[in-house]
Amino acid sequence: MMWMQQPPALAIVSFHSGEGKTTLLEGIIRELTGKGYRVCAIKHSAHNEVQDASKDTWKYREAGAAASALLQSSGYLEVCSQGADLHTAINVVSCFNPDIVICEGFKDSGLPKIAIVEPSDLGPGSRLRGVVALVLKGDVAPVGGVDCLPFDPSVVAAFIESRFLESRRRATMIDRYGRRILGIRMSLTQRCNLNCVYCHHEGEGSPSGEMYTDEILRILRVARDLGMRRVKFTGGEPLLRKDLGGIIAYSYALGFEDVGVTTNGQLLRERALELYEAGLRRLNLSVPSVDPNVYRSITGGELRNVVDGLESARRLGIHVKINTVVMRGINDSSIGNIIEFARTRSSQLQLIELEDLHLDKGFFEKYHFDLTQTEETISRASDSVVERGEMNRRRVYLVKGLPIEIVRPVSNPSFCAGCTRIRITSDGKIKPCLMRDDLLFDLLGGIRSGLTDDQLKDLFMSAVSAREPFYR
Repeated sequence: MMWMQQPPALAIVSFHSGEGKTTLLEGIIRELTGKGYRVCAIKHSAHNEVQDASKDTWKYREAGAAASALLQSSGYLEVCSQGADLHTAINVVSCFNPDIVICEGFKDSGLPKIAIVEPSDLGPGSRLRGVVALVLKGDVAPVGGVDCLPFDPSVVAAFIESRFLESRRRATMIDRYGRRILGIRMSLTQRCNLNCVYCHHEGEGSPSGEMYTDEILRILRVARDLGMRRVKFTGGEPLLRKDLGGIIAYSYALGFEDVGVTTNGQLLRERALELYEAGLRRLNLSVPSVDPNVYRSITGGELRNVVDGLESARRLGIHVKINTVVMRGINDSSIGNIIEFARTRSSQLQLIELEDLHLDKGFFEKYHFDLTQTEETISRASDSVVERGEMNRRRVYLVKGLPIEIVRPVSNPSFCAGCTRIRITSDGKIKPCLMRDDLLFDLLGGIRSGLTDDQLKDLFMSAVSAREPFYR
C-alpha cells in the first residue's frame, strides 16, 4: 500500500460511555462539511460486527464524511485488514484526501484530544494529557491553560477550524464568490487517437502548441505552492504523452494528495503498469456506449481496447470511474446497459450531460439530453445516497453496490457555485472557466519570457480574481 501524506487528526474522547461523543461528532462533521471542508472519521469500537450499517461510522457517512473506518478493539479495520492500528486507519482514510480526520475514542493515543467532561472527570492532571480543549457538560468550572467549550457542535467545529484548519485554508486561493481553488485540471495535449462527436476539447479552440515536460513540472510546483492539492491530467488523450508516468510521479513527489487521469482507454492496456508504478491509483475512463457498433460510430475507435485496458487497470488496483456523456437518440436508451457494464467491473459511474461548447452548429440542440428525470429514476432505485461536500454536495447514488453520479452542468447555477478547480490548457494558459474563451492568462508565455515563480503566482492570483460562475 502507498501511504498518503497525512492530514491533521484529532480525537473526540470522554471518560465514560454515553457522554454524547457520537452526537457531537455528527454535528461537527455537518458543520465542517457545510463550510467546504473534507472530513473523514474513525471510530474505536468494541462492536463484533465487521459491517456496521446503522452504527456510528455509518452515521458519520450519512452526516457527510467522505469516508469512515471501523477500527475494532480486536485490531480489525473494516476497510483494510486484520492487525491494523490507528496509524494504518489514518493512512487508509487519507486516500480520500480529507482536510482533517476526526477519531471517536482513542483516549490513550498520541493524538491531540477534545474531551467531553463532567465535573467528576476533572481529577489528576495526568488525565488531561494531550487534551487541547474541554467540552463542558453541566456546571463545570473552566480549567486553566485549556480551551473550554460548550457542548455545541458549531462552537467545537469553529475551534477545530481555527486550531487545525486555518493554515490549510490560508494556503488556498479563494475567488470573489467564496469558492476555494483546491486543484487544477491540466490538459497535456490536444492530440487524440479518437474523434468523438461530443468532444469539447476541454474548451480549447485553437491551441498554439504543447508544453514541454519541464514547463509542466514548473507549473505544478507553482500550483502546489499556492495550496492546490489535487490535479487531474486530461487531453486530448493524455496517454499519448510518453512522459505521463514521470509527470504523475513528480506530482506525488511535490505533495499533491490526489492525482488523476482522464483517458479514452485505447492505450490503457499497454501503459497501465507504468502508470501504476508512477503512483496512479485512480482514473476516469470515457465510455459513451457499451455496444461496439455504437461506440465505433461515436468515437471511431474499438470498444475491445477500452475493455482490455479497464481490466488491466483493475487487476493492478487502479480505481476506475466510467464517464458517459448521454446523448438523445444515440445512447440515452441504453443507460441501463451502461450501469450493468460498470457494476460488473466494480467501477463507479458518472453520467454527464452534453455541454454546448465547440460543437458543430445545431449539434447541441439535436442531441442534448436533460438528465433530471434520469436522476429521479436512479434516486428511486438507490439503496442509499451520499453527498459529496467538496463538489457542492453532488449526490452519489448507491444502486446495487454501484456508486452513480449525475453531472448536470447545463444552465445549472449550483454546478458553477461548487466549482473548486481551475484549468490549464495544453498550450499553457490558465482558463478560469471551461465555458469562456475570452478569459485566458498566459503562463507558458510567462515562463518562456523569463518570469520568476512569484510572477507566475501573480498570474494565478489574477486568474482566480477573474473567476465568476458561468450560470448564475
